[in-house]
Amino acid sequence: MTERVKGAFHRNDDINVRRKDRKVRFNMSAYFLFSFIGFGAFFPLLSLHLEESGLSGSQIGTIVSIGPVVAIIAQPMWGMISDRFQNPRLILTICALLTGGIGLGFLLADIAQVGMFFFFACLAAFLSVFHSAMVPLSDSIVLNYVKKKGGDYGFIRLWGAVGYALAVWLAGLLIEATFTAIIFYIFAAALFVSALFVRKMPTEADVPRADIRNGLKELFRIPPYVMFLASTFLVFGTINANNFYFGLYYTAIGGTVAGVGLVFLVAAGSEAPFMLFARKVMNRLGIYQVLMICGLLSSLRWILFYFEPNPGLILALSIIQGLAIGFYIPAAVQLVRELSPDDVKVTGMTIYASFGNGLGTMACTFVGGYVIDAFSITTMYGFFGIASLIGVGLAGISMLLFRRRSNETLTIAGRSK
Repeated sequence: MTERVKGAFHRNDDINVRRKDRKVRFNMSAYFLFSFIGFGAFFPLLSLHLEESGLSGSQIGTIVSIGPVVAIIAQPMWGMISDRFQNPRLILTICALLTGGIGLGFLLADIAQVGMFFFFACLAAFLSVFHSAMVPLSDSIVLNYVKKKGGDYGFIRLWGAVGYALAVWLAGLLIEATFTAIIFYIFAAALFVSALFVRKMPTEADVPRADIRNGLKELFRIPPYVMFLASTFLVFGTINANNFYFGLYYTAIGGTVAGVGLVFLVAAGSEAPFMLFARKVMNRLGIYQVLMICGLLSSLRWILFYFEPNPGLILALSIIQGLAIGFYIPAAVQLVRELSPDDVKVTGMTIYASFGNGLGTMACTFVGGYVIDAFSITTMYGFFGIASLIGVGLAGISMLLFRRRSNETLTIAGRSK
């Protein structure tokens, strides 16, 4: 075989590899797009359907707070199942299909032979068991792929943010034209479509495991870390709780359901651009300073909500959420990595996620529902504003403890010399 022929074979092989790589990346991006279309149509607008079904604020708060608690228990279980069967693609497909199917179960509430609240609560818990596996598994598949093949994880994952933002907006328009239960059809259809793209995703996943029991002992001996957990519990807990209650608030002050979707479109759509500049801002201002500014901006937004601004101003204020979340998430992840010792960094991230996205969300949505029943939904946002301010104060204490700890370490190192 001549060198020219060999070169032609090599070029054809390279072309085929690149073509296959593009198909894989397309399927991963399409999975994120459609799965987050489902999430965006369902979770932010679920409270509107529950209210329309006759549930009280405390009942709605209880139902939406179930998911984060179940996820804390279910996610380690799915990690063990993935380790046992070594087929994350199959597990992700099953979870996507079952999550979509359970979402359709919300349509059966009127014919269920049990109380409406009990029926919705059981469905929310059951749905969270399977939904909680989807993001960690898909993230691990993509991270493992780009680790081996190269590429930009952020670009692939960005399609999830695009899908979420568009879905809330379009679902709001459809609810205005039809009925609130349309969100369950969109949710199921989008997840069923996402499952089709999972079939052509990579088969390997690289899910780091956390030793929670031993890691807790070591991490809870680090005062700055513990104080930051308390801070993110309040700051990020209220941000996540707002995602469930905002639809009720916006319609209560005279806004439309379509307007709810437009606000989420602007808020979620503005997160990604701010994330692109987060690293530069952290390098200039410092991680703690960025976190406290984000907490103050969130608190300002909730306090303004308490005074019931007009819907047009609320749309403008949605940029604040994009800025706060876009900067807060990268800064918080970086801080947790710096505060956690090398041997428990994975555990440190796991516990941080549990406090902010899990326990914090659960507590704020649960208490928020009771505040709505006892006072009003605007009062709930006043409570959120105070809680966020306390979270900012706790972040400041964490910063002081971190600086003191760093100074003590330098002093000890100096004496040893």
